[in-house]
Order: sequence, then C-alpha cells, then structure tokens
Amino acid sequence: MSDIIEFIEHYTPLERKRIAFAWNGKHAEGFIDTNQAFRWAVVKECISNFERVPLALLEDLFLADADWAVQAWGAPEHFAPLDSALLVRGGSAALESFANGFNASFDTFGACHEIQLAADLLPPLMTSVREMQELATDERQKVRLESTLELFQKLEGAKATAGWVKVAPGAEVSDIRIVWPRWYHKVWGWFFRRSCQS
Repeated sequence: MSDIIEFIEHYTPLERKRIAFAWNGKHAEGFIDTNQAFRWAVVKECISNFERVPLALLEDLFLADADWAVQAWGAPEHFAPLDSALLVRGGSAALESFANGFNASFDTFGACHEIQLAADLLPPLMTSVREMQELATDERQKVRLESTLELFQKLEGAKATAGWVKVAPGAEVSDIRIVWPRWYHKVWGWFFRRSCQS
C-alpha cells in the first residue's frame, strides 16, 4: 500500500508507463494487461482520496481504463466512480480527457451513464462543453463534445440511466435476443466512415 500512496503522491507523466494499458493482443481467456493489477490498485486508492490526487494521474488512469475497455469488451466495475472523481477533481480542465474516454467504446459510453455528480457541478461543465464546441475544428471532437453535453443534460434531468441495463460478470442469462437499434447502426456507421476517411 505504501508503494501505491508514494506513486500517487509523486506521480508525473514520466510514470505513465506503469499504469498504461499494456495488452498482449489476445481476447477472452488469453487477455492480459500486465499493468492492470497495479493500475486498479492505484484507481481504488485514488477514488477513495481523489481530492489529493494529481489531475494528470486521474486523467491517465481514466484513459488507460478506456483503452482497456475497448479491447476487453466491457468496462471495469470502477469506471463510473473513476469518471466522477475525474470530473469533480478536474472540473472543466478534465473535459477533453473525459470526452475522449467516454466516447472510446460502447462500454465506456454506457458505464459513464452511471456517474454521480453534484447538481451544482453540471451547469459549469455544460457551459465549458459549449465553449469547447464553439472552438472545435475536428469533426470527431465535435461529436464527442456533443455526446458529452447530452450526457450532462441527462444527468441534470436524472435520466442518465434510463434504458440502460448493467450485466455483472458471471451473470447467468438465457433467452438472449440481439437487438440492433437503428441509432446504434447510424452512430457506429458514421464513426467507421469518418475513421476510414481520416
């Protein structure tokens, strides 16, 4: 534990390699992220004491776990509390990192709908997102900012979790039917076309 606390207290971007997503390129049973255990121990401590954690560390943890979620096909259980800590600690300064991680995958997108933020934090965040939208020139960043603003509006109206179901790892399921909503195809199709043009 003292190693983790020391790491947090003296964190600089030079230490990012210890918490970065370090994937072996395999999925399912073969999936390994060699930094996962240490990173998640750091995350646990950071969530408990986020007010004394360097913002750069929270951002790097959040983005590393977003990378993890893309390849693991799921978001870590602590993703929403980590998101909350990032936004409470960083406020508007954390919005670019948040927008990138939030929109990294369907799983990160869904997990972020569970974040808990004080009502008085949302209006300044939404104002900052709108200001960033006015200055944004990159189309992908504009889309990320638009979805971030929509999330904050849902949180403000206490409607963020409506329509979302969380399935815990190991949950037994039966009678599964895959549903392909039209908006899902349109959104991911748009992202795919945009990434191919870049």
